[in-house]
Amino acid sequence: MKKNWLTKLDYRIPLEVMVGATLALYLIQQIGFYELLSEKVFIVSTLLTFLGLILGLLSTSLMLLVMNLILISTGAFLLYFDPVIMITKIKLLLIFVIPMYSVIAFFIKRTLYVRKLILFREEDIHSYLKFRDPLTGYRTIDSFFSKYPEFIESLSNTNQESSRLVVVSLFYVDFYIQYFDRNQKAADQMVREMAERLLQTRNPEELFFYLKNGAFIVLSTIYDNEIERIKFEKRNELTKSSLSEIVFTTEQVQNITIRKSDCYISRKTTYTADQVLDYLYRRSETDLAIEYI
Repeated sequence: MKKNWLTKLDYRIPLEVMVGATLALYLIQQIGFYELLSEKVFIVSTLLTFLGLILGLLSTSLMLLVMNLILISTGAFLLYFDPVIMITKIKLLLIFVIPMYSVIAFFIKRTLYVRKLILFREEDIHSYLKFRDPLTGYRTIDSFFSKYPEFIESLSNTNQESSRLVVVSLFYVDFYIQYFDRNQKAADQMVREMAERLLQTRNPEELFFYLKNGAFIVLSTIYDNEIERIKFEKRNELTKSSLSEIVFTTEQVQNITIRKSDCYISRKTTYTADQVLDYLYRRSETDLAIEYI
């Protein structure tokens, strides 16, 4: 998502710089006005500065724009068309006191809000980073351990054609470590392409997990009947074929080998998430043996 120009400006100008610049500007203004203006005008300029800061802290961006325009128009009318005896430069300065300080205060408020929001959501950010893989954007193995029991609990205790099964499918690149050792960037690109292919070949309701080292888990639910099992097996074969079309690209282009396995789980299963992963990797070795027979 693209950031608007206000957000980009917030990131480029630190909060400390904005506060320091505001205080320095206010100090220069007060010292200068104390010598140039009478006591009454000095008090008025101080009040206008205070009102500008309050307006900036309490305003939204749209309200800030409208109020600034109204205040500038009103101030210009009163100072130029009302018989106020004052130097023209001072009149112009007073006209823009409120808009200037309100804009500065508004940016300070935005930066404070962003920092406060990040502080309140720090736990959510840590949770997101823990359960999302930065390379693929998919859920991590920790997320799989969290989601697996939820899927099992959602299953029915009865065995009927209308009841559901949870299917855990494993797809991984054979000898991935060798690819990674040869060229890390090429291996990362290969994994990204695998993640993209999974989105294209799988159903939207399925959950995807990246377990590192070129291994992906797909968590699915199907109806407990033979027709659904056959359809699901075809989908897994199509996924394997699609992933096998990806190549490892360095100075030379090399085809990769994809291994797959799956595990059908009902509510009555006693498999834990760790046991399911062990089972899938053992099955994938069988898949390897079958291809070499």
